[in-house]
Amino acid sequence: MSQSDHSTTISRAVLITRLLGICIYIAAFFLPACREVATPGGDAPEVLQGSRCAWITLVNTLNPEIWRTRNFLAVLSGWINPLVVVYLVFLLFPILRWPRHIVAGLITAFIAGTWIFFYLYPLVPLIGHVLWIAGILMILAGEVIRRKKPESYS
Repeated sequence: MSQSDHSTTISRAVLITRLLGICIYIAAFFLPACREVATPGGDAPEVLQGSRCAWITLVNTLNPEIWRTRNFLAVLSGWINPLVVVYLVFLLFPILRWPRHIVAGLITAFIAGTWIFFYLYPLVPLIGHVLWIAGILMILAGEVIRRKKPESYS
């Protein structure tokens, strides 16, 4: 297999992975994303759909009180979705490679913040959250695959 064939195969695999990731990412908004921990003798815990979680966390960005509590981690998770959109737009312009890497790093850091928030609150992640994260990681997967530069033959 020549270098260009190998590079083309990798490019196709990254594209397919990203497209599948986008589909999974979008589907996750329609599924149950998280719920509170159930307590014995208490009311049934509320289950939040992915789109509702996204809306609540993004809207609370404007609440100054949130930024003074541990709930700021939830607000950071609300910014993952706009950052994913920015990332996808940056993919269209190869010159924006370094800004795209920075956005990918922020997304990854905010995902970690979401899990810390889940631990502190405590919330239980459900299938929507798991698929949301899987979709995001599939979208970002192309960043970790190194493309070899073609060897020049003199």
